[in-house]
Order: sequence, then C-alpha cells, then structure tokens
Amino acid sequence: MRKQINEYKKSNIRQKSNTKDSYDVINELLRELNSRLKKSLILMEKQSIDKAKENAKKAQNIAFALQNCLDVKNGGEIAENLNFLYRHIRFATQSYIEKEKSDLLSSAHFVSNEILEGWKGMNSAVA
Repeated sequence: MRKQINEYKKSNIRQKSNTKDSYDVINELLRELNSRLKKSLILMEKQSIDKAKENAKKAQNIAFALQNCLDVKNGGEIAENLNFLYRHIRFATQSYIEKEKSDLLSSAHFVSNEILEGWKGMNSAVA
C-alpha cells in the first residue's frame, strides 16, 4: 500500500491536479456537463435510452458538484442565478432519468451551453 501511495505522489496525474487552478477545474466541469447533456440528447434520439440515462446521471452529478462550489454568501445575484440554473439542470436530468420525460433536457443543454460560453469569456483572474 505504501508503495502505491509513493507512486501516486510521483505520478503525472497528481502533478497535473496540483497545478490546476479553480478556473481550470470549473471550466473542465462545465465542458463535461455540456458534453454529457449533448450525448444524452443524441443517444435519446437513437433510442439508446439506458446510455442516455447514464449520461444524464453523470450530468446531474456534475451540476450538483458545480452547485456546491458556488459561494452563495458572497456571490450575490450571480451565484443565486447560477444556483437556480444548476437546479434546473438537475431537475431536467432527474425528470428524464426517472420518468423518461425529455422535454426539459434540451433546455438543460441550452442552459449549460450558455453558462459554458459565459465562463469562457471570463478572465481567469476574475474567477
């Protein structure tokens, strides 16, 4: 076990994770959120319901993680709005996973795309 821990400490994965700042981490999460929602929609159209639900569940987990990263105490109106948008994404994915209601999934993808585009436009020093 000790050998594995030492190997991890020397690994490239650990080094990369230590060099990433919060802007990069959020950017990656937003990209993956958007990608998972898009994949879910594509798979849904191809009638691959189980795989579409898997992607929706992953998107839901990412949205939950992003929502928990919000500084609602100091973030003001922006944090409140993002909180609402992440709740919408989570509701849309849950509705699809449990009831196979896909009407909100397109909206969730649109919302995630808008958040991602806004994030790309931000300066990493501001984030």
